[in-house]
Amino acid sequence: MITGKRIISQTNTALDYVTLAEAKQHLRVTSSSDDTYITGLIGMALDACSQYLGYNVIKSSVRFGFDGFTGLPSLINPVNGTQLPSGNFLRIPSRILSLTSVNYVNESNAVTEFDAADWISAPEPLANYGRDIFFNTAPTSLTDDRTKYIVQCVEGFELTSATADFGDKFPQGIKFAALLLIAQYYDNRAAVTTSSGMKPLDFGLKYMLDPYKIEVFI
Repeated sequence: MITGKRIISQTNTALDYVTLAEAKQHLRVTSSSDDTYITGLIGMALDACSQYLGYNVIKSSVRFGFDGFTGLPSLINPVNGTQLPSGNFLRIPSRILSLTSVNYVNESNAVTEFDAADWISAPEPLANYGRDIFFNTAPTSLTDDRTKYIVQCVEGFELTSATADFGDKFPQGIKFAALLLIAQYYDNRAAVTTSSGMKPLDFGLKYMLDPYKIEVFI
């Protein structure tokens, strides 16, 4: 199972995906007095969308840690009692653009990269929304700590102007979901509201975000 996830770096910024001009147009704001505040709301909105979707919307380099293989239990060599891999794999629950490295943590707690010939990557079961890494060989010794495997990858969406497959580009649905969040928090600046009769917008945030959401899978 996954022991943790850490963002290493981001290729782009929130303003590359939703510009200040786009947010102000959506808010019908013409002055510049709230520019800093609106810029903060843009970052908040994209973070909130990322949390809901299960991966970083902004193209990011991230590391996933695992405490063991996801696949079938290893076979035991009857000669020396060591484990032999049997269909072992790691499953990355994210929207993967590319894989950077696949590593294990040895008994000295040093991060060691697998040779390229030791593993293969498969986009199934959910195409870009999940990636399986199958191993041809497994290390003979691993750390006693919880995190034994570390995979570094790039997740998220490319900018519309980037040279990429259309399916990798930032969807308009996520952009307008972020704009709805920006407007909600621009108009409501307290943790409670005294307004009455407020209800979620039909065909609102979830309608636009759900097609791009990572579902729970094992």
